[in-house]
Amino acid sequence: MKKSYISFSVILICGLILAACTPQSQPQAPQPPAVEVPTTQPQATEPPTAVPVSPAPSPTVAAPSIKHTDVPGDLPAKGGLNLGDNTITSQADKQRALNGDGFTDGRLERPFNADTMDVFSQFLDITGATFYADDATWVYSNITLAGVDANNALSGKYGLELDLNQDGRGDFLILADHPSSKDWTTDGVQVFSDANHDVGGSRPFVSDSTATGDGYETLVFDQGKGDDPDIAWVRLNSNDPNSIQFAFKKSLINNEKTFLVGVWAGADLNPALFDYNDHFTHAQAGAALKSLTEFYPIKAVFNIDNTCRLGIGFTPAGNVPGACPTK
Repeated sequence: MKKSYISFSVILICGLILAACTPQSQPQAPQPPAVEVPTTQPQATEPPTAVPVSPAPSPTVAAPSIKHTDVPGDLPAKGGLNLGDNTITSQADKQRALNGDGFTDGRLERPFNADTMDVFSQFLDITGATFYADDATWVYSNITLAGVDANNALSGKYGLELDLNQDGRGDFLILADHPSSKDWTTDGVQVFSDANHDVGGSRPFVSDSTATGDGYETLVFDQGKGDDPDIAWVRLNSNDPNSIQFAFKKSLINNEKTFLVGVWAGADLNPALFDYNDHFTHAQAGAALKSLTEFYPIKAVFNIDNTCRLGIGFTPAGNVPGACPTK
């Protein structure tokens, strides 16, 4: 009995020793719940769309209106100096001009198209003109053409060439482009001068054909713009559909009492090409007379007509270049 008690005691002691040596699991401290931190994604940004900015409009400055104070009156009912010119109306269908075309002497009678000469422009065929120079302020002229164009208009350029010192060299060229008003107007009217005196080349009115001059190079009046807005005017003749009228102030020519004036008509009168027979050879220009077989027909110089120059205030002597023959 005592032996059994001892064995039990030994077993009990060993068990206690084993329990003391075995590590005890420690209770885990409660962990806070995991907090999910939201991830901030950068927002995709597009560059701002450029908005075009228009420049501020420049302030519109109205051109000053041209104020006219001196307007021409009516042409005198009678009198005046008459200037005649050849007309080819009766021979136009023959593609020629029997008289009036002498290129080497500065006379042009060419209201035809180039090369074939089968289109006659009667609105470019001058038949005559009358000039009135007795007014204290104005010189008036009435220019008559053979007819009007297909639209009943005078659709060319028309001009007066003024030679103030009677040397054959023009000093002023007054042009009117497509005149269409029956009232006096400066629209389409220009005045040119030859400030460097090269019109006419080395021999006025005689063909040089090698001239390098610039013709009427100075624009002194442009449709009311100039030192005097009233210096030159044009209108259609209300009593004759085939006529146009010019008026220019005597102050333009320094109130000269005597001068020469010639008349021009053309599809395009170029001030830089005066005199025409100095800027083209005869071969280049052609001829309107069939007997001049070396040069016929007209070529580079076409749809154009001019007159001899009429003496205003005097009777030109026979040696004045370009002057009309005296009777």
